[in-house]
Amino acid sequence: MHFKLFPAFFDHPSKMRFAEQEADEVVELLLRQHWVVNIAWIFYSIIAGLTPFLIYSLRDLIGISFIGAAPLSLQLAVLAIWYLIILAYVIESFLHWYFNIYIVTNQHLVDVDLESLLSPKVTEAEVADIQSAAFDVKGLIRSFFNFGNVVIQTAAESQQITFANVPYPALVVDRVNDLRQAQREQHRGGV
Repeated sequence: MHFKLFPAFFDHPSKMRFAEQEADEVVELLLRQHWVVNIAWIFYSIIAGLTPFLIYSLRDLIGISFIGAAPLSLQLAVLAIWYLIILAYVIESFLHWYFNIYIVTNQHLVDVDLESLLSPKVTEAEVADIQSAAFDVKGLIRSFFNFGNVVIQTAAESQQITFANVPYPALVVDRVNDLRQAQREQHRGGV
């Protein structure tokens, strides 16, 4: 058994259920964006965390010597506020990545977007309404790490569902097309 720190691709996840799941519905895939998309906000957070030390150590060279003249309590308060802002940014970025999920079941496609901490936006489409599924992998990094966008066109109220930056997009499209084909064959057999 191998362990992944923050996996983004779950094939037939065990013990996974969601609020609108029907009794005979089986979760085929649980996806979130590839971990590589987190590198940017992690990098920015590290740079922001190091910035006060750079400014303080270079204050005489860059001409902002008033920093050392400010009372120590003010310096510490500004520093504490700065790091609280960075911490809030890190938590919000991680939660946005972790809770934006895509669920593929044998009956539905579900796209859960966490627009804010208290208001997720859920888009759902039935597998029977799928008209086409395609993927795109653009760029060297996406090709190297094998992640991209999966775009699913539906005949439902929401015309398009996009699974952004998911790992193994070709496999996801194949699975969605297999489910669509199985649903159509089941429908033809039942008629």
